[in-house]
Amino acid sequence: MIDVQPITSSVVIVPKAKPPLRKRAWKSFRTFPMIYIGSAIVLILFVFAVFSPWIAPHPYAKQFSDGITANGMPTSPNHKFIWGADALGRDVFSRVIYGSRVSLEVGILASVINLVIGVTLGLISGYFGGIVDTIIMRVTDTVLAFPFLIFNMALVAILSPSITNVFIAIGILGWGVMTRVVRGQVLSLKEFDYVQAERALGASNSRILFKVILPNVIGPVIVLSMLNVGLNILTEAGLSYLGIGIQPPTPSWGNMINEGLQAYQYAPWILWYPGIALLLSVLGFNLLGDGLRDILDPHNVTH
Repeated sequence: MIDVQPITSSVVIVPKAKPPLRKRAWKSFRTFPMIYIGSAIVLILFVFAVFSPWIAPHPYAKQFSDGITANGMPTSPNHKFIWGADALGRDVFSRVIYGSRVSLEVGILASVINLVIGVTLGLISGYFGGIVDTIIMRVTDTVLAFPFLIFNMALVAILSPSITNVFIAIGILGWGVMTRVVRGQVLSLKEFDYVQAERALGASNSRILFKVILPNVIGPVIVLSMLNVGLNILTEAGLSYLGIGIQPPTPSWGNMINEGLQAYQYAPWILWYPGIALLLSVLGFNLLGDGLRDILDPHNVTH
């Protein structure tokens, strides 16, 4: 009888080596370039806003005698005023840097108010439906029916212009889109099996809303919040440009643009630099929001 020995073999699985960090970073950038560009712009804006007292070479309200030439014109860019001076002899660069603090404060705080009101109403409207949904949606339609900037102008005029009243007005009038987006998400999510299972197990409505449904709408909420920050910064600039937003001498890119338009023919730099800062800030938050949307989209997941 032939003794047959079983043949055993061991297969060693060698893990695939990860590509170098430089290649992985480049691949990620090629896949989602918007989030990197937007994040860089937003990061620079945050640095300017937080460290403006150390970055700005001069106090934003200080008027310099050499900021005005002998013939009464603002001083053009030079070694002391790298972006020139305005019509009152104040350093434009310092005022633009301090203006970033105002823009971020209004943009972020107003966006937080948008977020709280919009998410809360959207969750309640989509989950409970019926008469509650009808009432909330009719109120939302009413808010969205008014031109956003004109509605803010009226409310700020009633409250009196100040930085606090500006972000409150923008915040309590800008939640309509957020409410609609969250409501649409909830209408589809509440029919899923895991939500029905929680309900069958006797979970309370508050638990289902905030522990089960809310985590699944975070993606669209984050994206829309980033886009709202850019819109709120632009709205604040518009209100300040019209003279009913941030009041001088506090620097706002909006009131600086207004001052620059009056002196554009002989001192165009007063208009250029706050205008460019406003453009880049809004662009940065929009690109960041677009990039987050791409990353959070399950169809864009790459291996």
